Amino acid sequence: MVKSKKILALIAIPLIYVWHCAAKTMTAEQAMEARKQITAQAKQYIGCPYQSGAIGPDAFDCSGLIFTVFRESAGVQMPRSVKAIYSRAKIIKPEEAEPGDLVFFKTTGDGSISHLGIYIGKNQFIHAASDGNNTGVIVSSLKERYYANSFAAVGRVIPSGRAVKEEVAEPADDEVVSEEDIPNAEGSPENEDSIFLTSADGGDSSGQEGEDNRKWYSKIVFDATLFCDWNLFDPFRFMMNWRGISLETNAYYTAWKFKPGVGTIFRYNYGTRNFQMPIVFSMAFCDYVKIYAGPVINFGNPTLPGSDEEIRGSFFPGIIGFSFQTPKLKAGKVGLSLAQDISYTVYNDTDGGALPFYKSLGSGLVLSTGVRVTLPLANLL
Repeated sequence: MVKSKKILALIAIPLIYVWHCAAKTMTAEQAMEARKQITAQAKQYIGCPYQSGAIGPDAFDCSGLIFTVFRESAGVQMPRSVKAIYSRAKIIKPEEAEPGDLVFFKTTGDGSISHLGIYIGKNQFIHAASDGNNTGVIVSSLKERYYANSFAAVGRVIPSGRAVKEEVAEPADDEVVSEEDIPNAEGSPENEDSIFLTSADGGDSSGQEGEDNRKWYSKIVFDATLFCDWNLFDPFRFMMNWRGISLETNAYYTAWKFKPGVGTIFRYNYGTRNFQMPIVFSMAFCDYVKIYAGPVINFGNPTLPGSDEEIRGSFFPGIIGFSFQTPKLKAGKVGLSLAQDISYTVYNDTDGGALPFYKSLGSGLVLSTGVRVTLPLANLL
């Protein structure tokens, strides 16, 4: 008897699951109605301010708007982050977009999906914008230069409603905000109905290949970091000591998995009492860690920290270091993060010979703590 109950349970569980999935499947009519409700609900929030982490009803961030609109209008529980929503959505060809679908963008320059909105037809979408001339929940056009360059994909959560003959996927003209009413909208010729065009070789330009439509400069990111340099010892004693200040600037290319970069460090080394200008070549393995190395141009006559003994700065080998940073906090068009560098600069004896280990480590090892500002080149152009 017990064995029979177990067998029945094993059969019933998959059947219940299949029934549940079937019950959740929408007909074309239901999908069209859900899409109407989604766009109508989204329009009700136009004018609400942007607030990071907010899900309404008085303020939203971009994913918070989608989270609330889909839950309230269609009863669909969406994830809370942009990347999670992107993972859930079915990526479709841009020319198949219908009102109620989602449009995704890569706005940070690091190649990741970072922004989204609700497509409402006629190349327009509703989203919660955090920066620019207009912020908050607004209507924007996919023909605007910024969104055309950063467009990544169209995602579908609600089934298509195109099978309903009496309905048209695009809303009526009186339901769409005119392009003249959209700040900074840059329209195209009147006969160009859609930004979603095929590629030059005749193939379809799918949402997953949106990266091909981005300009070269959207893959370049600048950062600048103001550091306070310090150490826990010098060649003669263990004690925390100030080693000076430095300004690090860097430009790196984000289209590859390992992001190469080049930069310069302007450093006044209080410990050795000289000015240094390393030229560094870097490689970022992720958004938070990079290594760098390069030659060092030295100005002045450096001395051994904690003494008046003269030493000589080395041009090459020069400097090698590791850099760590926290996730970026967005402030307008820039990203702010805390950064920690650990670097070693080579110093030699005045005759060019190697310093003893404790003198070399005490003079060359520097810890740098500071604030890093990141700005994609696309935001400057």
